[in-house]
Amino acid sequence: MSICSMKRLVYILLAIALVGCHSDEDIVDMAQIRFDATVVSRDALSQSNIESGKVFVCGVQNNSNKIFNNVAITRDATTGKWFSSTKRNWTEGSNYSFHAYAYNTANGLTLTNGKDGLEFTIQQPSAYNPDAMVDYLLSYSFKVADGAMKPIVQLQLEHAMSLVEIYVVRGNMFDARLTKMTFENVYWQGSMKCTAQAVANSGVRNVWEVSPSGSNDVEYIYQPTTAATIGDQRSNTQAKMMIMCLPQQLTASTKLTIEYEVNEKVTPESPDNFVKHKEEFQLYNYQPINYQSGHRIVYTATVDSGVNLEGVISAWKDVDYIEGTVLPEVN
Repeated sequence: MSICSMKRLVYILLAIALVGCHSDEDIVDMAQIRFDATVVSRDALSQSNIESGKVFVCGVQNNSNKIFNNVAITRDATTGKWFSSTKRNWTEGSNYSFHAYAYNTANGLTLTNGKDGLEFTIQQPSAYNPDAMVDYLLSYSFKVADGAMKPIVQLQLEHAMSLVEIYVVRGNMFDARLTKMTFENVYWQGSMKCTAQAVANSGVRNVWEVSPSGSNDVEYIYQPTTAATIGDQRSNTQAKMMIMCLPQQLTASTKLTIEYEVNEKVTPESPDNFVKHKEEFQLYNYQPINYQSGHRIVYTATVDSGVNLEGVISAWKDVDYIEGTVLPEVN
């Protein structure tokens, strides 16, 4: 066999090998509309809930043809790829718009018919139960000018609720225990409507119209069976609450009450002498008085000779800035 014939044979074998590396599935995937869903903010909606199919996609072709009608997408834990039982291919020359929504539980949540997840009513639990609280997310709109581009549709989900975190930590006190914590008088039910949906990568956020309903008389009480140990930092304290709130302006009746015990024994060798204390904070008197959609409000109450309450408001995601304020000490 001549050298030229051998070269041709090598090229043919190489071409066959390269074709063999691409399955029919890979070729089909290039034509199919594919998705990637990410939570752009702090992951209160756990990955297990996302993987179980509680992310729903809406997609419109040429401004009118709904090709994905609230279709569930799920994530393969092994490959990391998202897939749907509904398959659609890109069409060259067509424009597209996509968005998605997700939630951790349907209990207390009612989606408005025909609104593709942009409107809903919600009822958070009437008693403190962090596992039962509804976390709702809506993505930014993802636009494609021409189907010939065949991008992976990036669905960046953003929280609609406000997250309130409360931590009780100890200062110089050697031994302190939380007996009861009460967060009360906020609206816990109402409706939300997205009036302006942000476009992906535009740097702006979704805009919500919030209409509370009923009374702002909910009382969330955390009262452990045995007094909870108060640690010296947020990461190790057992005295904490996490609450999903409807975005709202606080009223004069919104309060945080902390009841705790401090071991006031005279010397280390003396018997324990736990003395009960109670501190009440009227949150309307401090900033923030507005709980905004997608924000997490973190209160840290430090138990010392009294209780010093510090609060910060931050975007509910990992960012390089904090917009916040310090709440003054209450003696």
